[in-house]
Amino acid sequence: MTEPTRPARRVDESMTLLTSMLERPLDPGYQAAADQRVANGLPAATSWRSPTLVVTALVVGLLMGISSASLRASQALGQGARADLIAQVEARQKAADEQAATARAMQDEIAEAEAKVGGGVSAADAAELARLRAVTSQTGVVGPGMTITLDNADGSGADADGDPRTGQDSGGTVLSKDLQIITNGLWEAGAEAIAINGQRLSSRSAIRFAGDAILVNFRPLTRPYVVSAIGDPKEMPLAFAAGAGGSYLTSLSSNYGVQTKTTTEKELTLPSSVSGTTRLASPADKEKTS
Repeated sequence: MTEPTRPARRVDESMTLLTSMLERPLDPGYQAAADQRVANGLPAATSWRSPTLVVTALVVGLLMGISSASLRASQALGQGARADLIAQVEARQKAADEQAATARAMQDEIAEAEAKVGGGVSAADAAELARLRAVTSQTGVVGPGMTITLDNADGSGADADGDPRTGQDSGGTVLSKDLQIITNGLWEAGAEAIAINGQRLSSRSAIRFAGDAILVNFRPLTRPYVVSAIGDPKEMPLAFAAGAGGSYLTSLSSNYGVQTKTTTEKELTLPSSVSGTTRLASPADKEKTS
């Protein structure tokens, strides 16, 4: 007796689930509902090719395109305004630098003219006047000394408030208080004149911060910050290193990674300050001037 012939197995028999999904993508329940709708004489359900759906998709796409174009236009306008403001700031800074140089040159001319005229002033008084002009930063000075250069640590950045060190990566940023402590340490070590990035310090100078910028004499500075001090090139570096300023400078480098460099110089030239004005004066002794 021959055995009945069995039907050949389908090649995709092991993928019945995938085959069912491909051959009958619509769930049986939904298919039955659709067939009942047609049997009742109603039109078949609308598909994704519905004109209303197509029009809606086109309108939404158009609105999104218009919005994207508007945002790009606003960004372009913002970038243009920012570039214009930067150009204006740079132009104003250049003009201020030129005017400061002119003011310094005029101060030097006045000092030379006063020294030539004399006006009955004795040699001792003239020497004292010259010393006071140098001390009060009214004239430029030249002499030996030392420089301290500071720059931010690699990869550091200021936080939103600019000062103090509140951000995770802002510890290596040079702050205004760092320059204040270092310059005070130089004064204590015997510095006779100090300038930061060419800005001469006087008794009325201010070292402040504005956002991420450091201001000296209300002028913004750029990195690196070079502190130049005129004084004894042998005694002043030793006194500074042994004082609070030297300890603070070492801690900036070791604890925060601030880049520091200290060098002695045979000759430094520091400009005069253009912010000095007379606030208090009294008549000279007539007996001394007669």
